[in-house]
Amino acid sequence: MYRTTHFHSTTHELLVVCKGRATLCFGGEENPGRIETEVAKGDAILVPAGVGHRMTKEGDEGFEMVGSYPVGANKWDMCYGKEEEGADQRIEKLEWFEVDPLYGERGPAVQGL
Repeated sequence: MYRTTHFHSTTHELLVVCKGRATLCFGGEENPGRIETEVAKGDAILVPAGVGHRMTKEGDEGFEMVGSYPVGANKWDMCYGKEEEGADQRIEKLEWFEVDPLYGERGPAVQGL
């Protein structure tokens, strides 16, 4: 996880913590609705395209995380601000998951669709 706020406009992202603890910020520092939360080994986070995210604090024992992307998302971008040309249009074109990447057909990521 980068220490600089960034987002992706070409794909959603699944993050899984493999080692340690860290505090992550979702939504960007300037966003009053941002979420800052501590994550630990075994946690999984589904980050929709367009949601800024970064690490704000790494635990003493070190931190490792794996990022993965949907099948077919061979090229993901790194966007760092609102002025990213075409980012809004790319995000609007993305489809949401038909199957929850962790829980399958009836998982929380696809309930209510």
